[in-house]
Amino acid sequence: MRIREFTFGKSLSRACVAGVMVSAVLAMLAACSISAADLIEVHVAPTGNDAADGSRAKPVGSLIGARDAVRRLRAAGKTGPVRVVVADGTYRVVEPLVLTPEDGGSAEAPVRYEAAPGAKPVFSGGRVIAGFKPAGDGVWAAQVPEVAAGKWYFEQLFVDGKRAVRAREPNRFWHYLEKVEEEVLNAERGVDGRRARGARQTVKLRTDDAAILRGLKPEDLKDVNLVVYHNWDNTRRFIDSFDAATSTLVTTGAGMKPWNQWKRNSHYIIENCKAACDAPGEWFLGRDGVLIYRPLPGQDMAKSQVVAPVSERFILIQGTAAKPVAHVTFSGLAFRHGQWLTPESGFEPHQAAAPIEAAVQADGASHVTFERCEIGHLGIYALWFRKGCSDNTVRQCHIHDFGAGGVRIGEANWVMDAKEPTQRNTIDNNIIRNGGWIFPCAVGVWIGSSPDNTVTHNDISDLFYSGISAGWRWGYDASTCKRNTIRFNHVHHLGKGLLSDMGGIYTLGPSEGTVVANNVFHDISSYSYGGWGMYTDEGSTGITFEDNLVYNTKDGSFHQHYGKENIVRNNILVDSKERQIALSRTETHLTISFERNIIVWKTGPALSGSWGKSKTVSGGNCWFNSAGAPIEFMGKPLAEWQKAGHETGSIIADPLLTDPDNGDFRVKPGSPALALGFKPFDYAKAGVYGDAEWIALAKAWTYAPVGTPPIPRPVAVDDTFERDEPGKPPRGVEMSVEKKDGAAIVVTNETAGEGKQSVKLVDAAGLKKAWEPQMGWTVDYASGAATCAFWLRVEKASVLNLEWRDRKSAPGGTGARLRIQDGKLRLDGGQTLDLPMDQWVRYVITGTLGVEDGKWSLAVTLPGQETKTFADLPYQHQGFRQLTWFGVMSTANATTTSYLDGVSLSVK
Repeated sequence: MRIREFTFGKSLSRACVAGVMVSAVLAMLAACSISAADLIEVHVAPTGNDAADGSRAKPVGSLIGARDAVRRLRAAGKTGPVRVVVADGTYRVVEPLVLTPEDGGSAEAPVRYEAAPGAKPVFSGGRVIAGFKPAGDGVWAAQVPEVAAGKWYFEQLFVDGKRAVRAREPNRFWHYLEKVEEEVLNAERGVDGRRARGARQTVKLRTDDAAILRGLKPEDLKDVNLVVYHNWDNTRRFIDSFDAATSTLVTTGAGMKPWNQWKRNSHYIIENCKAACDAPGEWFLGRDGVLIYRPLPGQDMAKSQVVAPVSERFILIQGTAAKPVAHVTFSGLAFRHGQWLTPESGFEPHQAAAPIEAAVQADGASHVTFERCEIGHLGIYALWFRKGCSDNTVRQCHIHDFGAGGVRIGEANWVMDAKEPTQRNTIDNNIIRNGGWIFPCAVGVWIGSSPDNTVTHNDISDLFYSGISAGWRWGYDASTCKRNTIRFNHVHHLGKGLLSDMGGIYTLGPSEGTVVANNVFHDISSYSYGGWGMYTDEGSTGITFEDNLVYNTKDGSFHQHYGKENIVRNNILVDSKERQIALSRTETHLTISFERNIIVWKTGPALSGSWGKSKTVSGGNCWFNSAGAPIEFMGKPLAEWQKAGHETGSIIADPLLTDPDNGDFRVKPGSPALALGFKPFDYAKAGVYGDAEWIALAKAWTYAPVGTPPIPRPVAVDDTFERDEPGKPPRGVEMSVEKKDGAAIVVTNETAGEGKQSVKLVDAAGLKKAWEPQMGWTVDYASGAATCAFWLRVEKASVLNLEWRDRKSAPGGTGARLRIQDGKLRLDGGQTLDLPMDQWVRYVITGTLGVEDGKWSLAVTLPGQETKTFADLPYQHQGFRQLTWFGVMSTANATTTSYLDGVSLSVK
């Protein structure tokens, strides 16, 4: 018997292997008391036959055939280690390899599926499509009979080893929705309990942007996808109908998430429309079986290899925690060309694409290893250790070009299943990049409800969302995602300006004992808010961030939404564009310890958010603005800030980084940061390790520049509510309301400021969120003179806030603000105006946008009186520049009713 033995990341020479083989086999036989007759060796070759015995002379032709041969040999009495040797070549996969507990091994008798020495076998879930011919206008076409016969369809295509672009409009960046209205069809709540199970969305497109849909026949329209991007999510839908005269389309699915809706100026693309196949690298497949492709420059379709996927899965491991599939290794195998088809219901938005499964998926796996494998050109996630998976390893694998994310650990449950725990898994020294093509909200490495995992030395890049995500609990309730170790990863070139609310590493919920250390996070760019290096989101607790390098981020090197007792120390944080360190929520417990860090930047404030309001510990930090701008801490100089108990022992000084503008962040001897206790660390150790070829592969990738997307043309708002149905919520308006004790936002014909209908806001006592009921309008007014007008009718108990907000240049920053309480209009400067009760009052707000120290004015017209004007009012937030949202919040802790009508917004 011959056996192949590896050193880490490098094969031994054949002469060395020959010598080692004999001693290894003898040692194994002696240690395990297994005779040579008990050893099982099965050979796989592209020319093999699954009915064969699997010997070298008569190989089987697939991994399934190898599994079955092993089963037969075991049934015949062989019980030793298993070695499945896979010869070079391409193997067509039509169904996944399924392993059950009987297919596993033991520590003494493991099972290995491995490439033969020097071989690079490829398992392809696709078919080669040939016969392309010129079809005019620079397009090539091939006939696919199985598609014409209704037996096959595909939504991914790979040409010359690269993913081709499914025809889309526009070719680069996106368009913006003009207006969205939703009608609930099934008010029953979905799985998250907060959105309607069924709804119809009516979407108005800008006239020019809708041109691609004009002239489509109904049978062609039904295959077109609307893909909407909203904050951290994306939604993929089919289009039910399109009205060319009004540029309006209708689509149905689940109700929108109240906390993350489609809005005016949400960005979107149209996909899978033949007319959109107008750029090099795009393709379109008709139901008639005609596949068209527009070649890239220099691409010869007579020589190109075109592969379309058929199968979605490659390996399914089906055990349980009590009876796992154990001690199985896959080594040196490549799995390529996986399918995903949009279901009739589309894809509803889910953070991290949580419902999407993986091409290689395990339940009940123990000591299963994937080493030096390749998993790529997929429609879904690459690999998932789901439930009941412990002590598994993914090492030195190349995971690339995936439709969703890379590797997942654990389940998307609130708390880990005690009977099927997933824990103690290792993801080490992998290249995970170039993904999110169908589900951009997916993650490079995702840990759900699972503790004690290790994620180390991975190179994670070229994704549209977060690189690493750990935790699946929003808030402080019980979580089992604890004691995870995330070290020495190189996480970079993320976001690419498509989604928001993301980071190099993203955490959720109580995670005591988790350590994020010695990582490098850089080049992270979001669509609007939230391109952070390290991001502790809702309830993140007990995490240590130490010895990390973060640079070139959009929104901040570190941001904590809200959390508890997190430690951020001894990090180098450089050049975030908009702000450096942020806390969002004010909390009374200890939220964060921020100590012995080096912070260097050129633009934006040092701190933002709730610093000074939340309980924090900070000190020993070295702050330096390399552009020479004065440094303030929440508007205060350092000395004054320190007197208030913050930044104890911190200094403003050049930390003497070697050459940060050119990527050298080493701390020079004599740096003042060293005297503060900063300990230099070798950030060059982050990323993959091993032989030179493997390290070179990690570096061999070109990252396209993010670029500047088109600015959406301003859209005016003019909502009279005359077309809405009384008794139901107004359509096209963002709303959040807890349905308790009659609290509601509904259209009514009881009274109106103009016309016959208005919106009725009913507040109640004891609501969980004091600012509900709330309704608002998203716009995108960057500069100019903005006007906002509306009618309002209140009663004595009404308590309302009406606000302009800037969610771009000053996230959460308020510009114009009116408060109505105790029958009075109240402005921030102390000015008041008595209001008539139960009568309509007209308000007109005007303000200057896009400038520093902008001003706003308010004109109030009471019934039968001359207009009262309040002029030259300062915006509440100094950083307010753009108007992106106008909203009305009823904040009374009592039963009260207010009415709103005739809301308009515009900018000149």
